[in-house]
Amino acid sequence: MKCGRCFGVNADASLFCASCGCFLRSNEDVECEHHPGAVAVGVCVVCGKPVCGDCSVTRGGKMYCEDVAHSQMDADFIKLAVVANEFEADIIAKNLSLNGVPERHFAAKNFSQFFLVAGALPVSVFVKKEAAAEAKQLLKELDLEEFLIY
Repeated sequence: MKCGRCFGVNADASLFCASCGCFLRSNEDVECEHHPGAVAVGVCVVCGKPVCGDCSVTRGGKMYCEDVAHSQMDADFIKLAVVANEFEADIIAKNLSLNGVPERHFAAKNFSQFFLVAGALPVSVFVKKEAAAEAKQLLKELDLEEFLIY
């Protein structure tokens, strides 16, 4: 499914865009993590926390939660992949680190209660911007290309 906001490509079952954080389908039932009763306008692209207009931070066309470190991730890191669980994230992380590519990953379950209800526990994998091309090529060579988001 293609995002109407950033044109990022997402899995057909995705509720939100992994690239920019906006909802891909009706989100009337999704409440802000910090303001119960307030409808979420999207999710943080780092941790997946649902945010309303009052607590969302938009930077570079991407949505973030109130955690300043998350909105500063764009300065040094790029989201390489979004995977379904921590096991898949560990496979990618180990392959990247064994090849000298530093990575960081964030599991939505560690930041948001929303995913316990929604049934999805995505994990975002980030790499340093200067290592992105190398990381992308490495995942292609390892036949892990299906997880790439860019």
